Amino acid sequence: MSFQFRIDISRCIGCRACEVACITANDLDSSNARNWVKFLESDDEAIGNTTFAPYLCHHCEDAPCVDACPTGASFKAADGRVLVDKDLCIGCGLCVPACPYEARYVAPDTNKLEKCTLCEGRVKNGQAPACFEVCPTGARSFYEVVEIDGEQRTVSVGDVNAIDEGHEVISLTSSTVNPGPRLRFSGLPDDLALLREKRPPQGGGSEASMLWRNGAGKAVGALGVASAVAMGAMIGMRKLRERKEKIALQELEEQQMLAAAAEGEAHE
Repeated sequence: MSFQFRIDISRCIGCRACEVACITANDLDSSNARNWVKFLESDDEAIGNTTFAPYLCHHCEDAPCVDACPTGASFKAADGRVLVDKDLCIGCGLCVPACPYEARYVAPDTNKLEKCTLCEGRVKNGQAPACFEVCPTGARSFYEVVEIDGEQRTVSVGDVNAIDEGHEVISLTSSTVNPGPRLRFSGLPDDLALLREKRPPQGGGSEASMLWRNGAGKAVGALGVASAVAMGAMIGMRKLRERKEKIALQELEEQQMLAAAAEGEAHE
């Protein structure tokens, strides 16, 4: 894994600059960012604890959304990012309830799946993810090693290993749901406890998501022969993704062989 990222919820002030930066950097509809800030409030009036919790894709090691995608549009990249191939996405939304962190949605304007990519394109050009870069309180920390013009470069914001005094670090998992999230949360113990209470990982998505999924499943079942044809097309698209990945790997190996041959000739 070449990247690490952490969010300190006790530093977040709920300004939502991260949401605006996400919309701007990724040219999204103004009502649809790829990350959100949730306001969490304790039900215990005697405690009266409240906090803000920035939220985005956790880029899980064992991402359930990847398994749920029927076309292979959702996939895990070589660097560990969980991404979406828009050419293969059919907007079915089956990956939405599969995400334990409710970090995906189908954009109404494009009917394509949207999610955080940790600004893959920006990072490859030496820029930090937009939402991390604009945070005024330093609540977001990011680190990634990338290759730019043949040289290894570090793109970072803050220090992912520097924890404020009295703060703790957790992965948002439970005894029954642990997809290996890469996102780490830090903060004061009470704030982290509130995060676990109000935003626990979902085994099959939120209740609303599960209702949507069951409804979609019934609709597909009612299509009969049409659904079978559609499923065949989906399988074909998954095969297309596998073929694209194989071609990309072959091209990379050819480039490496050419580079090695050129280096050998230079030494002769």
